Amino acid sequence: MKKILHLSFFILFAAAYSQNISNYEYVSIAAKTGKFESAKYGLSGILSSKLKAGKYEVVSESNDSWPEAAKNNPCGVLKAEIEDTSTFLKNKIQVNFKDCSGKTVASFEGKSNIKEYEPGFKDALNVALRNLPASNPEKLAVITETPKQPVAIATEPVKSTSNQTPNSGAKTENKAETFSNGTLNLNRIFISDSQFILASPNNSTPYAIFKATTKKEVYRVQLQDGSQTLGYIEHGNIVIELPNADGSYRKEIFEETVIMAY
Repeated sequence: MKKILHLSFFILFAAAYSQNISNYEYVSIAAKTGKFESAKYGLSGILSSKLKAGKYEVVSESNDSWPEAAKNNPCGVLKAEIEDTSTFLKNKIQVNFKDCSGKTVASFEGKSNIKEYEPGFKDALNVALRNLPASNPEKLAVITETPKQPVAIATEPVKSTSNQTPNSGAKTENKAETFSNGTLNLNRIFISDSQFILASPNNSTPYAIFKATTKKEVYRVQLQDGSQTLGYIEHGNIVIELPNADGSYRKEIFEETVIMAY
């Protein structure tokens, strides 16, 4: 039985970014996959050229230089990883395209009969990318920084100085931590020093994106339906303020949890 696709996607995605990389416009190329460096033998350059020929915009791994639309919608950026899958007899290259939650959207593998490494890897990569579809995305909507009226947050004030960097202690490694509100189990995935997402480990639909404010551990939050609110870290928990019908706000608290595997 086919699974029903969710139509309400994160951050005003006008179309479902499902299993088709042509729905994406932006791609970053990983510098290394495991121990294999993508620049080796000029492979990352070949991949970049092929992507650009397919009307994709290649962006750096660091989001500092990303276009505004990509910065505001990090889950509209695919990550391409070049992997050496060679056997004893053949040079093989696999290119995996992953979304912001680490889920593989598409994989392309090519093999070559050329035994020498450099020409063999290049040939295998070109074979792998023969069926790379052209980009034909729904344009990402740029979200302006116009959050709702400020909401009072019941947290202890944090002293800061003009030289303090917001959330400077945030983790930047691609390490998933699991948080639960009792119903949902979501992974926290850091996009950058000042940005992380909560996403379901079972699909590529992010639940919320958190962008740092000038106050430590307080974030502007973009919810799955496109609405904006505030969130913060309290006693190690992730708290999101959700509006009630009467205009007041309630807390949705996600506590860090350990999922036991049997």
